Amino acid sequence: MNPINQEVVRRLNAAWPRRATVCMAATVQPDATFDPARPDYPTRLVPFYEHPRFAILDDELRSKVLTWGWIGYNQRTITAEDCVVNPALIYIATELLGDSDWDSMEAIRQTLVDEHYHTLMHMRAVQGTLRLRGLTERLQLPASVTFRRLQAFQQPLQDEWKRALASVAFATVAEISVNAFLDILADDETIQPANSEIARMHNRDEYAHSETLGEISKQLYRRLNDTQKAFFERALPEALRAFVAQDYSMWEAILTQLEVPGAQEIIADCQADSSGRVIMRDYSGLHQFASNIGIVERLDFDFSGTLPKTQTALESEAS
Repeated sequence: MNPINQEVVRRLNAAWPRRATVCMAATVQPDATFDPARPDYPTRLVPFYEHPRFAILDDELRSKVLTWGWIGYNQRTITAEDCVVNPALIYIATELLGDSDWDSMEAIRQTLVDEHYHTLMHMRAVQGTLRLRGLTERLQLPASVTFRRLQAFQQPLQDEWKRALASVAFATVAEISVNAFLDILADDETIQPANSEIARMHNRDEYAHSETLGEISKQLYRRLNDTQKAFFERALPEALRAFVAQDYSMWEAILTQLEVPGAQEIIADCQADSSGRVIMRDYSGLHQFASNIGIVERLDFDFSGTLPKTQTALESEAS
């Protein structure tokens, strides 16, 4: 079992004032670069963009669907931060880390500050998009499949420590694997520049978080007793499957509420034929994490099916 690399954590902590988005008070000014003709969300991430019934819609309606895809992505990111990642980080800081472990405690508290700032960034993104697009209606969009599955997994658990440790498992998967999706948004030059810039700002922090959580989680796993370790090993594959699950619920809600003709047929066709369109997650970091703590062979998850970062993505959530 590989020991925690304390020097890595110290290095990341020392770099925080120079690299963290919140420390730079970085903000995005969407008005300066807004182009009404540009989509808000990448068309290649929309599973039905080339569907015949969607392709014949007028440009205004198709553009509105993409706008709500962007809004939905931001709303799901906010939920991931507030309801998955932050509760797990608080549990780590208050229950799992010892007072003498200053380096890890500082790293977790820095990460919490980052995550709260990400929530503010994505809230501003939603409000700015609504204003610039002149949208007055608010669609009701469902929570992501990842959060719903965390809730479903936690619901029958009687012990508070199990519910908290489940959050840690889901947050670990989120923090170590989110970069691949953010890379796609950050590098896309077809969407609103402000939107890709938000993804870049978020992503810069998440690369550090991935390294931080990878190191600290190794330390935390060693501190668990045998019962807790066995539960964590059961929860981690549940989190992995939740992040790779296909979820059309947001798109179905958007098409239905915007009264897109043939909405149900479009979604049904996507569900029936997903050839060439797969959810993209990079699990190399998670595989390495599981290998480092010596549990990869005990996890009920097939890592052989994980995908490189160049694959097409469907899932519209991040943390």
